[in-house]
Amino acid sequence: MQNKITIKKVCFGYEKNRNILKNISLEIPKGIFVGVTGVNGSGKTTFTYLLNGLIPQFIKGYLTGEIFVDGVSTKTKSIAYFAQKVGMVFQNPDFSLFNLTVAEEIEFGLKNLRLDSRQKRILHSLDAVGMSSFQNRDPQTLSLGEKQKVCLACVLALDTSYIVLDEPTAMLDFKSSLELYRILSSLNKAGKSIIVVEHDTDFLRRFANQMLILEKGEIVAFGNTKDILGKKRVLKDLGIKT
Repeated sequence: MQNKITIKKVCFGYEKNRNILKNISLEIPKGIFVGVTGVNGSGKTTFTYLLNGLIPQFIKGYLTGEIFVDGVSTKTKSIAYFAQKVGMVFQNPDFSLFNLTVAEEIEFGLKNLRLDSRQKRILHSLDAVGMSSFQNRDPQTLSLGEKQKVCLACVLALDTSYIVLDEPTAMLDFKSSLELYRILSSLNKAGKSIIVVEHDTDFLRRFANQMLILEKGEIVAFGNTKDILGKKRVLKDLGIKT
């Protein structure tokens, strides 16, 4: 089995002849912690939709090229299949939480995918995000930082190899953001692949070992984080904080 996500010559647009992503090719191996950055409108969120089959299985548009998750084309399997390979955490946790308790929130995905050992998975995932005592809490009474940890726990319960987060700290204060990144770093050290869209390059400098920069839907840099952040003139021209 190929232990990586492979993207080959991908172009994608929501409208015909108006590509958001242009000629994207790269490999994301297991075990990586990669930060994806770029100015607004560079295609970062659309890029994340490639990684778990949302494009083309759910989000419609005009796609050319191929995406493979551990050697399996995203065109050939259902979203449910890839949901057990690639977990997604979105920017606003309030759009993701709708059950009455934290435990029910985590169990929701487990039921949909017909996974067993649900209670064990719930306890393990909450322990991983430091919320072991929150099982019976109403998610709507939690802080934004706690809600985002619940969203991450929902993914951890599925035990996906890859975890993709789209600007997960955009609505969080610095303390909550730092707590989340420390959790992500621990998960990465335990073998999880972390792919996070992030504007704050300070977090990427501290936690990500690889960095991907998108500009107008194209890859302009991909490699060692420190090397890329050292190219201050290039980043300044791209409008990215150094």
